Amino acid sequence: MSLSPTEIGVVTGFLLVLLAAVMNGAYAIPMRFMSRWKWENIWLLWTVLSLWAIPVAMAWAAVPHPIDAYNQTSLASLLRMGLMGLLWGAGVLLLGMSFPLVGVAVGAAVGLGCAAAMGTVLPILYNGTSMLQASTGVLVLLGVVMVLIGVGVCGFAGRARERHQGTGTMIAGHSLQGFLFAGVGGTLTAALNLALAAGDTITASVAQQHPSSSAASIAVWLPVLLAGGIPGVVYTLTLLARNQTFGLFRARATGAYWPLVVMMGLLWLGSIVVYGNGVTKIGALGLVVGWPVFMSGAVIASAAWGSLFGEWKNSGRTAKVSMGTGVLCLMIAITILSKAGH
Repeated sequence: MSLSPTEIGVVTGFLLVLLAAVMNGAYAIPMRFMSRWKWENIWLLWTVLSLWAIPVAMAWAAVPHPIDAYNQTSLASLLRMGLMGLLWGAGVLLLGMSFPLVGVAVGAAVGLGCAAAMGTVLPILYNGTSMLQASTGVLVLLGVVMVLIGVGVCGFAGRARERHQGTGTMIAGHSLQGFLFAGVGGTLTAALNLALAAGDTITASVAQQHPSSSAASIAVWLPVLLAGGIPGVVYTLTLLARNQTFGLFRARATGAYWPLVVMMGLLWLGSIVVYGNGVTKIGALGLVVGWPVFMSGAVIASAAWGSLFGEWKNSGRTAKVSMGTGVLCLMIAITILSKAGH
């Protein structure tokens, strides 16, 4: 049985979202090969490239008249998009602050769970619950619940692996603070998913200009990304000054690090562009069902990349079984949310 053009668009949209998740799960891999730099050295360059330099260059290359798109957008809409970017950037920092307190696996699981849930609910609240039919609402709710279960089990698996390998980083007495950082941080990062909802005017203006490529969707994200880079740049510059690590940029045998950072930026930003195109093709519920699929897929991809690079060797049976169970829950969630998009 052949598919209708609408169904083909939905299927293509979900495939693009899954591709974006794979790219997003891979963007941090190059950090493994930059041991001579500190985290702040890498993150400053990544922020400047991923959120400022590359998006601006892409927008100007793909859209004939990008300034016109912003001139036709109300100042209030641009300010809302900028605020979302600041909230998202602050959320990323809070997630990073949670890792030393509760461990990377637990912090990431709590953060991704909150981001997946809030990123699905926020567009519904933004556009009004009337966008949901009763049956679709049940599927969306069930899918979100499965996402939360899946990322929670994956977080438990990561924590079990850390304990088995003796690399756990839990600091006694600080677990509550760490969970708060991860929960609030993950919730704030979900603000990124409202960018397309608040950028309807920019989207329409870009479409009228007949852009040269699908990368034109970056024009919608640009105000959010520019604002989102501010917290990261300020924080990393503070760390560089405090730790006196500016000199590491000129350290010997680090020349290959620069293209690796560019690779990180292209993978991460590419995932955002592909995600934006995917949710647009899915249709009216693209922002609702696309975000949890993207977040779930990123967890699965991260686990796969980690396994490829040996992170799960000697991790113990409990960790491996839990990780497999978590990935299965996320695959079920993706299936449920895909049906909700029809």
